[in-house]
Amino acid sequence: MAMLANIPKIPDLTWGMAMKTISSVEAQNRFGSIANIVKGGEPVAVTQYGTPTLMILPFALATEALRDYNARKLVAFMESMPSAHADAPDLTPEQINALVHELRP
Repeated sequence: MAMLANIPKIPDLTWGMAMKTISSVEAQNRFGSIANIVKGGEPVAVTQYGTPTLMILPFALATEALRDYNARKLVAFMESMPSAHADAPDLTPEQINALVHELRP
């Protein structure tokens, strides 16, 4: 772990905190030490040729981020759908259910 103490931190505007940044070569060579840092709750950014390309996150944090990402995608999809036609009748859930069952054999 002492070797990782000199890893620079870069500001992360998304999370509002600084995180450790390592090269992809360091990630390959020191994965166990990096895993311990991440398990401790700190995300680690990985760069290739000086450009951040991925982030290693604690599982709980990654799960929460993925859930939020998927929710945003769903909202964007729903907002892109055309609204109901102005002449379409306003149906109650019971009426919709009756229509669906009416069409079933």
